Amino acid sequence: MQQETRRASPFELAAMAPTDPDAFLLWGAQRGREEGKFELSRGRVIAKMIWTSRNHARVCANILAELGRLLDRERYDIGSADFAVRTPFGVRSPDVVVDHANPHGRELSTSSPLFIAEVLSPSTAGTDFTEKLDEYTSIDVLRTYLICAQDEPRAWVWARQGDGSWPKLPTELVGREGAVALGGLATELAMSAIFRGIPDAPTLP
Repeated sequence: MQQETRRASPFELAAMAPTDPDAFLLWGAQRGREEGKFELSRGRVIAKMIWTSRNHARVCANILAELGRLLDRERYDIGSADFAVRTPFGVRSPDVVVDHANPHGRELSTSSPLFIAEVLSPSTAGTDFTEKLDEYTSIDVLRTYLICAQDEPRAWVWARQGDGSWPKLPTELVGREGAVALGGLATELAMSAIFRGIPDAPTLP
């Protein structure tokens, strides 16, 4: 009987992946989704979790749907985690990304995003607030970086200031009131729209 070939784990694949950004993107495009998702940061390939919670998926879908309603799709492309972003440090795949519309539909990434959003997961919370913050805000044209909780209406916003710098601390929004202004896009995301279907945080007795 023919012996079944063992499939490499995502972590083994990450160890064998190329670390040149162009080669990495091509390598990633050739992988099947069942082999995992990968990012490149500072010369290291990272295996990412494939599946997310329903709440995580719901917040991502809410942001994508609201952006689709608000933005002119002839002017802007709206991407999900399956579309990569090139940073000065490597290649990331944020949960939501907006950039100027580009006729080259076969591109695997953008290096000029205007807006990036990440939805927190237990496995990514640390990097979303640290490594990814540094990497995303080093992109010259990025205007807004948004991090959203998945279990309550809470968000953290970094907005590029008029002199081109970034604030040291984010603006934190809690509850369904208020909105996230999207610099360069002349619109805003309402907290009520982002967190539609997500329960309020429990109140202490």
